[in-house]
Amino acid sequence: MEWKKLFDKPKDLLVQTALQVYFGRYIKRMLELSVDRENKKFHAVVELVGEEKAIAVDLQYEIHINEVVDEVRVKATSISVSREWMNLIAQEFIDQEFRIEGKNAARLIKLVKEIGLV
Repeated sequence: MEWKKLFDKPKDLLVQTALQVYFGRYIKRMLELSVDRENKKFHAVVELVGEEKAIAVDLQYEIHINEVVDEVRVKATSISVSREWMNLIAQEFIDQEFRIEGKNAARLIKLVKEIGLV
């Protein structure tokens, strides 16, 4: 194990907390989260509001940062959801780019770099 990977667990906890806050009205509880920074992948198991059983989500992503204009562009390159109907909907978002600009992007840029997602 590389010594740098010792710091991944607290970073993963920060990612988990951020996701729970951002998607709080949808997520009852996040049971599992792993982040593969090298391959830019997330794996999560979550209990969603209105669902009886937990679902698993696997996501591969790209993040592009332009600090000159304070812009973050995020794109999912693959998504897999354990619930078939959710998986079908998720496929619609593959390769769609989401942009965050302005002063909120500047904060996000700092966070993304600190937790090693880029």
